[in-house]
Amino acid sequence: MIVVNPSNNNSLTFGAIAAVDEMLLEGLDDNSTLIGHAQGLVGAVGRDGSVASMLDFVFTEGEYNGSTLAIYGRFVEGDTIERPVIGGTGKFRMAKGYSIAKPVVVSATKVVYEFDVYVWHKEMKDN
Repeated sequence: MIVVNPSNNNSLTFGAIAAVDEMLLEGLDDNSTLIGHAQGLVGAVGRDGSVASMLDFVFTEGEYNGSTLAIYGRFVEGDTIERPVIGGTGKFRMAKGYSIAKPVVVSATKVVYEFDVYVWHKEMKDN
């Protein structure tokens, strides 16, 4: 999965909080299929530049349409960002696991992160 942040305004001053709603694409190509959005909050929580993020990957197309994954955690900007998967909805009920995000495109106009998400979940039937 690919998350595109078009603003490249990643630097937050300590205590700042920002809402995010970024495109979730299937691949790295600009013409890749839009499969959802990464929505949530990020906040500058440490004087060392650390950030806490609360993201929901909201799937709107494809196999996981209507499902979500919750990825929350603290990180310091760098080459690799690891955060836990703490839950989900739809096909990802009872989800747990982790995500690894790497910046693959960094420019004056956008930052593109590639996410590898490793999830254990149990598909449950509705009553």
